[in-house]
Amino acid sequence: MTYLPQHPSLQGLVDAIYVYRCDQPFRQRWAGALLPQLTWQIQGAFAWRARGGDAQPIGRAAILGPASAAMQLETHGPMVVIGLGLFPEGWAALLPMAAGTMVDRVAALHDVWGDDADLPLAGSAADDDATLAGRIDALLRKRLRDALPVDPRIATITAWANGKDHDIDALAASLQVSRRHLDRITTAACGLPPSVLANKQKIMRMAAALAIGMDNRRAVWTEEFADQAHFNRNFKRFIGVTPTRFLQADDVLVRDVMQARFAIASHHPLGLSTDTAVPL
Repeated sequence: MTYLPQHPSLQGLVDAIYVYRCDQPFRQRWAGALLPQLTWQIQGAFAWRARGGDAQPIGRAAILGPASAAMQLETHGPMVVIGLGLFPEGWAALLPMAAGTMVDRVAALHDVWGDDADLPLAGSAADDDATLAGRIDALLRKRLRDALPVDPRIATITAWANGKDHDIDALAASLQVSRRHLDRITTAACGLPPSVLANKQKIMRMAAALAIGMDNRRAVWTEEFADQAHFNRNFKRFIGVTPTRFLQADDVLVRDVMQARFAIASHHPLGLSTDTAVPL
């Protein structure tokens, strides 16, 4: 998998653009609890499977909603897929539906963007990764001309989710809304209620730290979880595998994803760079 930078106008909206190539006829791999995705299938076929759910085949241009738990990628190669992760602001600006309506679901991007959605499909598997990614970058900048307004409260919510103090009542008070209204705002913007969003972000940051060799599991489960078993359950829920398998298995896609997201070093609170991560 190759990750390529996006245009500066897309920073804060998009985590990165990636190109995924796989030559194997069939493969199943855990990708973790992803950010919402936009994907374009240049060659082959693939599907996403939510934990405990059925496989959802992906059309040639598709939206994958926010993940409430780890997602499994099923590929039928040889295949080439271009995609990107959307931060909540990117979803709000580019997609005309609440994120909460699309949790763990797949939809056709053509139904939302019309013929624009098909523009990157003019590429071929023979194109180099930068050329394929460039088509996505150009399309996103085109769509930004009609961008929807972004609720400024999203920034406060995502910063809170990436912090250490997860007092939901304090967050509601800072936004001058009731706790019930806060749940609605957060779910509409991020797909998850505040407590789940914060727990997911905590695990994702931990997985990124493990992926680059910072093994501080004991400190995390001592401070953040009731016990090691509680930590392990949460880790497997959002990453798809146990911490031990995450560290030791030879071929774990989600570890590669975490390493790449750390290297991307997005400054968004839901990015996984050292600049935005709260020490665990």
